[in-house]
Amino acid sequence: MDEEAVADNPRRPSTVPWRVGLLVDWAHQTQPMLDYANAIELALEQAWQDGLIDRRVELVTRKVHGGPSASALDVRAAFCDLAYEQRVHAIIGPTLPDDLMACRHEIDRAMVPVLSFGGTLNLSSPFLFQLPNGTYADEIRMIVRHARQQGFQRVALIRDASMMGDEYAVTFNQAMRECGLHVSGTFAISPAPSQNAVNDAVKAAQLSQADALLVISVAMHRKFVQALDASGWTPGKFMVCNFVAAIPGFDGPEAFEGWVGIDQFDEANLVFNSMVDAFEKRFGRCAGHPYQAIGYDIGRTLAKALSMMAPSTPEGLRDALERVRMLPAAAGGKGTLISFAKNVRRGYQGNYLVCRTVSGGVNQVLGGLLDYLD
Repeated sequence: MDEEAVADNPRRPSTVPWRVGLLVDWAHQTQPMLDYANAIELALEQAWQDGLIDRRVELVTRKVHGGPSASALDVRAAFCDLAYEQRVHAIIGPTLPDDLMACRHEIDRAMVPVLSFGGTLNLSSPFLFQLPNGTYADEIRMIVRHARQQGFQRVALIRDASMMGDEYAVTFNQAMRECGLHVSGTFAISPAPSQNAVNDAVKAAQLSQADALLVISVAMHRKFVQALDASGWTPGKFMVCNFVAAIPGFDGPEAFEGWVGIDQFDEANLVFNSMVDAFEKRFGRCAGHPYQAIGYDIGRTLAKALSMMAPSTPEGLRDALERVRMLPAAAGGKGTLISFAKNVRRGYQGNYLVCRTVSGGVNQVLGGLLDYLD
């Protein structure tokens, strides 16, 4: 809505910006997460400029370190500040499973819609809406099926000793049984391991006689590369959505040469390409990675719901989020959609995961989720 026209109307002399909390609970100092926040901002700006919403959206940002290596209590304190003190209509975040679980009672108590890209399936709430950066149960099945397609028979898993690692491990065992493959060993490490600890885990995996290695860890990936180089072992090398660290600003592609993992961006997705172009025009830098895509999707989903919200309360916004349907997504492969409903709280539908590898220094697509359906 034109601001001058609003100012000229004595019955409605001004519009008040919508206030939305943005809680970034990990890696907030890195470029990919700065891109994530800017992509949310871009989507909300576009919605206002295009007339979808009648006012700007003010992001009230809190940045904390959470997860297994920091304090979920700090995340919960930031969440409570946004929910109870800042008078926001919604909160974007937190994302890590430790932090979501720490905030689970406050999410229900505050009755403020939460949009999160957390991938856990272990939490549900009428007020939690997920646009997940992967889904642990889906990522595992997809990469195990890829390993089977490549002829591997015995897979060793090195995973973090954390809530996320525990959830992945359960699905790993199920997926291996479904595919008729053998689990040669499962080895848990700290989310912040020493090089010696990684060396020991890789050596144990090698001794298990595995022909493929699956690594699920938030540790710096170069530690696994160094351990494999030192061991002389050359298994098939697989990851799930920790492969996103191959983007510039995290580890970068060089450390992932020859690895195959699950990601969430595809250059064949026209929505993604359009977003990348608009982002570069708005912020003066070219990005093109999954966190940028997910941030943009969260912003567009929120804007669509704000346009349908009535009354203008958190409860009204929750009801509006349930009516967001068939919104083309920037994340995932071509044709990925965002749809919620009264009993649907995971928005990405369809071909939302992508299998990628780094070959010759180039991060490239191998296939989409739909290519790995039995």
